[in-house]
This record gives sequence, structure tokens and C-alpha cells, in this order.
Amino acid sequence: MNKDEVRGQMRRMRRALSAEAQREAEEAVFARVSPLSAYRRARTVMAYAAARGELPLGRVLADALAAGKTLVLPRCAGEGVMHGHRVDAPDRLVKGAYGILEPGADCPRVEPEEIDLILVPGTAFDVRGHRIGQGGGYYDRYLNRTRAVRVGVCHDFALLSAVPSEAHDARMDIVVTPGRTVIIREETT
Repeated sequence: MNKDEVRGQMRRMRRALSAEAQREAEEAVFARVSPLSAYRRARTVMAYAAARGELPLGRVLADALAAGKTLVLPRCAGEGVMHGHRVDAPDRLVKGAYGILEPGADCPRVEPEEIDLILVPGTAFDVRGHRIGQGGGYYDRYLNRTRAVRVGVCHDFALLSAVPSEAHDARMDIVVTPGRTVIIREETT
């Protein structure tokens, strides 16, 4: 399958998930992310506001804030470009590009080199850390500008043995699903 075929299949599977299945997935992923030493050590964590069936991270967002970490979420800054902005309360996000919740214009920008760990959404990942995103290249461009530990987050069905990848595609250090944690780079744990 090519990237578009994988995206189509994964989007259909995500749309079929019930609200209860999403809540259970959120809890299970929190239970896998929170004990990661890379997460515990991180002072600045970038995450995402789930859209279009992506695995929600509400518990992780709340935990990061409660632990005194700087929480950063992406804000679309134009075609294919995003920036990280500090968020003090996830319930204050505004609807931005593509209908995705993002930090408001008044939220301070955080530079990529200041981020210690990034929770990355994806349509699909593979066990070698390759990722298929939504197709806009936003994360690939952003991840090339940071040394942060990259943690891919997806539903169990979206972790495949292999996905199509290209040289410019950013790879993950860790991939977390509700049922599995795959460590790609040992030094990140």
C-alpha cells in the first residue's frame, strides 16, 4: 500500500471507534507514557490536541501541567509550517487551521530547541519508527528543527510492521499505543 491508501484505511478505522474506546485508549496511553524516563525527565513537553480520531492525550496534558512541566502545543503558522506555543490550560485552546484546536495568538512561542520531548500524532507508525502523518509535512519540517525525544502515539491498529517512508520523513525514538511501547532508540529510555 502507498501512503494515501494507508491513510484512508486508518482514517476509516479511527472513525469506527466509539467514544468509550477513545477514552480507554487515552487512559492506556497515559499509563505507558507517564513512566517513560524520557517523559519524567522532560521539563518541556510538546503534545497535540487530538483531531479526526487521533488518540486523545487529555490525561497526559493534565499530568504535564500538574507536574510543573512547560506544556507546548502546535499552532499552524501557514502552509506546512507550525510553531510550538506554551499552554497553561488545555481548555483555553481555540479552533485554528483545519478545525484543529490550537493555542491562541497570545500564547508565548517556544522554540524547537527548548523542547525535551514531543508526543507526535500519526495516521500510522511502524516498529522501526517510521510515521505517516496527515500529508501536509508539518511535523516532518518541525521535527527536523529539534533534538527532542520523539514519541509517536497511535491506536494499536495503526502500529504496522512497515509503512512506506521517504528520506525526508522524520523517525520516532519511541512509539506508544494503548497496548504496546516500542523503543527504537535505547538511549531515549
